[in-house]
Amino acid sequence: MNYRTMGSTGWQISEVSLGGAYLMGTDPERAQESTDEVVRRALKLGINYIDTAPLYGKSEELLGGALEGVAEHFYVATKVGYDPPNFDYRGDNVVWSIERSLQRLRIPKLSIAQIHEVNMAGWERITEPGGTLDGLKEAKKRGLCEKIGITGRAIPLLAKLADTGEFDTVLVYHDYHPCSQKAAKAVIPAAAAHNMGIVIATPLAGLLFADEPRRSEAVAAIEDEAERKRVQRVLGRLQDLPGTHAQNAFQYILADSRVTTVSSGAANISELEDVAQASEMGPLPSALRQELDKIA
Repeated sequence: MNYRTMGSTGWQISEVSLGGAYLMGTDPERAQESTDEVVRRALKLGINYIDTAPLYGKSEELLGGALEGVAEHFYVATKVGYDPPNFDYRGDNVVWSIERSLQRLRIPKLSIAQIHEVNMAGWERITEPGGTLDGLKEAKKRGLCEKIGITGRAIPLLAKLADTGEFDTVLVYHDYHPCSQKAAKAVIPAAAAHNMGIVIATPLAGLLFADEPRRSEAVAAIEDEAERKRVQRVLGRLQDLPGTHAQNAFQYILADSRVTTVSSGAANISELEDVAQASEMGPLPSALRQELDKIA
């Protein structure tokens, strides 16, 4: 596993990290056992960053059990928002949400507390006195978190917030992979200009880079014919490369030196082991990456 500096934090973060959205797996009865296995395997693979959220079912509670005795080996990030459904992103509720997450995770302090989907809060609520940003700053002041960040798919708003210089990290998902460079056009340049840590999530793009038959099913589900053909062209160019399509997607993103880590929403050990190899495989050839960018 290779490591990169996470912006101004100075932290050395594994190029592949663990996302907690799918830790419930397919068998709820053994969810804790499965999460324990995934976290232990992540540690052995050299992964040292975990991202979760209250929205992800019982992810925080499952990680709380799995991290017992090994929490000091990981940087742990979670989010505020969505839970409860009418969460209003006001400062006092932000602090409350973080305190609750710490109880679930069974750790004394978060590495990063993030706004979950910045568009749900909006610019005014985030920046107003007593708003979301003030809540995050208060949590940091109280020692509940070390750093603060933003997440989402609202590209213009994420870029605008990154430009404030108030945040340490940004997480974007579904918008940076071999079939899409949306995040690369505005968010990543703004974040890099302010030396923010950059986390890329959902790199498999709704199973476009998963194993068959799920990949073909994902392509077939694309309603726009032109878009479907464009995706098929990208996947066709990856066909003869060494490694799995999932590994290739991670390699593509890791070719961008501005990116700190790519988050794997692994549901089991085998999925995590597969993409973790991408770090040592190195980035895709620059010529191929440029070709994919032109297609996309």
